[in-house]
Amino acid sequence: MKQRLLLMILCFATLCSDVVLAKVFVYPMADGIKKSSLFEIEVSDGGEFLESPVYTNVAQWKTNRCKTTSWTSFATDTKPVVRVKTNAYKVEVCRILPRKYNIACHILNDSTVEFKLPGPGQYSVEFEEGVAIAHPLLIFVDTYPLKKPAEHTPNLIVFEKGIHEIGDNYMLKSNQTVYLAPGAYVKGQFVSDGQENITIMGQGIISGEEYPARSHNHMIAFRNCNNVLIEGVTIINAPRFCVSLTGTNQICRNLKMMGWWFSTDGIGIGSNSLIEDCFFKVNDDAIKLYRSNTIARRCVIWQMENGAPFQIGWNMPGYNTNFHVYDVDIIRVEHPWDNPNEAVFDAIHGSNGIMTNYLYEDIRIDNCKHRLFHIMTKPNRFGSWDPERGEIRNLTFRNIECYTEPEMRNIIMGHDSIHKVSNVLLENIKVNGKLWKNMSDANLLTNENTTEGIIIK
Repeated sequence: MKQRLLLMILCFATLCSDVVLAKVFVYPMADGIKKSSLFEIEVSDGGEFLESPVYTNVAQWKTNRCKTTSWTSFATDTKPVVRVKTNAYKVEVCRILPRKYNIACHILNDSTVEFKLPGPGQYSVEFEEGVAIAHPLLIFVDTYPLKKPAEHTPNLIVFEKGIHEIGDNYMLKSNQTVYLAPGAYVKGQFVSDGQENITIMGQGIISGEEYPARSHNHMIAFRNCNNVLIEGVTIINAPRFCVSLTGTNQICRNLKMMGWWFSTDGIGIGSNSLIEDCFFKVNDDAIKLYRSNTIARRCVIWQMENGAPFQIGWNMPGYNTNFHVYDVDIIRVEHPWDNPNEAVFDAIHGSNGIMTNYLYEDIRIDNCKHRLFHIMTKPNRFGSWDPERGEIRNLTFRNIECYTEPEMRNIIMGHDSIHKVSNVLLENIKVNGKLWKNMSDANLLTNENTTEGIIIK
C-alpha cells in the first residue's frame, strides 16, 4: 500500500507539475527475481522508511576474490537516509566509499547500520577491511525526476517491469530508442551495425546470465554506429564486454556494470565520445582509452583481480590522440599476481599505433596493494607487431592520490629505440601520504635507451 501510494504521488507530480516532486523513488523488483538473503535496505527522505529491494549475484569463477556482489538502486532529489541490515556479517566495522564524501556510518546493533548519503552517486557499504572483501554491498542512487523518453518518441521500444528474454542478437536500427523501466529485467544482448541515432536508457537491468564466459557477444555491441547514447541501465553477468562501441559521437552515462569473468571489460568506446558518472565492478579493463578525443569523468571503479582501471592499449593501429580522464574514484584494486595488464594505469601496446596526448588528473585510489603504473610497448598475443612503428608519448598524470602503499614496482618502458615511451609527466603524485619528488620515491623501473622525458614534480 505504501509503495502504491508513493507511485500515485509520483505519477501525479509527473503529469501535473515539475514543482511537486517525491523525494525518494524506490525501484520495484520483477516477479521471479529472488531478493538477497544477505542484506535488507530501507531508505528515507528523513521521514518514513521504504524498502529498496536488494539483488545478489554469486561469484562465477574460481579466482574471484568476492563471493557475492549485492546491490540496490533508487532515485532521489535529496540526501537520503539509508538503513542496512545484514545477515552476512556480525557488524563490528562499517565504512562507505568513495572516501571523498566522508560519510559517517552509525552502527545501531551487530546487524544494522544507518547513514546519510550526500545525494545521487554510486557507493560501496563495507563491513570488513582489506583489499578484497567477501560480500560487497553497492548502492546506486539516481537523480529524480527519472530520465525517460519524451512522450511520442518515434521508434520507441519499451520494456516494462518484468522479466524479458530477448536472445543474444536483439538488433537495433537507426533512430530507435530502447527504454528499460524500473523493474525491467532483460535477459539478452543488444547489437547494431552501421546505424546511427540509437538510444538505450532507463533504470532496468540487462543480464547475460544465460551465457558462459566468452561464449557470446558483448552485452551492448554496436559496430560502426554514430550518435549513440547509453544511459542509466545496470549491466550484469556479461560474458564479454559490458559495452563495446565503435564509430563516433557516443555517450555512456550513469551505467552500472558488474561482471565476473576474465574478458568482462567495462566500456570500449568510439572516437569523439564521453564516459561519465559510470560505475564499474569488472574483471578486465574498465575503461579502454583507445580512440581519439575520449573523455572519461566522474566515474567509480572497483577493479577485480584481472585487468586495469585505465587501459591505453594492447593492439590499436593508426594515430590516436587527445584523451582526458578526470575526477575518478578507484575504490578497490584486487590484483593478486604480477601480470603486465595489472596496474591502475596500464599499457602493453603491441601494434603500429601512435598513442599520444593523455591527461589523467584528480584521481583518487583506495585499497591498492599492487602497482600504479605499468606502461610499456611490447609484442603481445592480441597485437599485430610492426617492427617499424608503434609508440606511446605525451602522458600527463596530475593530482593522483593513492591512500595505500602498493608493493609492486612501477614500470614505464619502451620496447626498443623505435617503439618508445616518451614525454611522461608525473605531477603531484601522492602515495600513502608521501609526495613523489624523484625516481626513488616513485619506485620506477625504466630504460634510458627506450624511454625518454620522464619528469617528476
